[in-house]
Amino acid sequence: MNEEILKVLEMVKEGKITPEQGETLLSAMNVGSAPKPQEKKNSMLRVRVDVKDPDKKEQAKVNVNVPLSLAKKAMGLVSLMPKDVKKELNESGIDLDAIDLKELIEMFENGEITEELVNVDAGTEEKGATVKVYVD
Repeated sequence: MNEEILKVLEMVKEGKITPEQGETLLSAMNVGSAPKPQEKKNSMLRVRVDVKDPDKKEQAKVNVNVPLSLAKKAMGLVSLMPKDVKKELNESGIDLDAIDLKELIEMFENGEITEELVNVDAGTEEKGATVKVYVD
């Protein structure tokens, strides 16, 4: 045991502090508490496209997995975009500077966005495509 723990235990033994106060001191020193388990962070942005067509035996299934770590590294690419392209996008109502990609990726990683991001059904129940975008 280290010296600080022994000192707290000695103070409790001598009646200088109550056992509850000793527990508070030990707790403040992170003694006797189990390390907090690290929360699982989401790591993938997944895009899944399922096509349904009863007339075709082989169905197109597309699964795209983008690691969020790659998205983090790509954040700086927006700054490399030519000014005239940014201006054209801005005139079309798309302001890339207003999007905080770092915050968005952190929200994905921390599980703050848990529902499907996009869910598109095209066609009919029997024949069509479903597009789902989600994070896990």
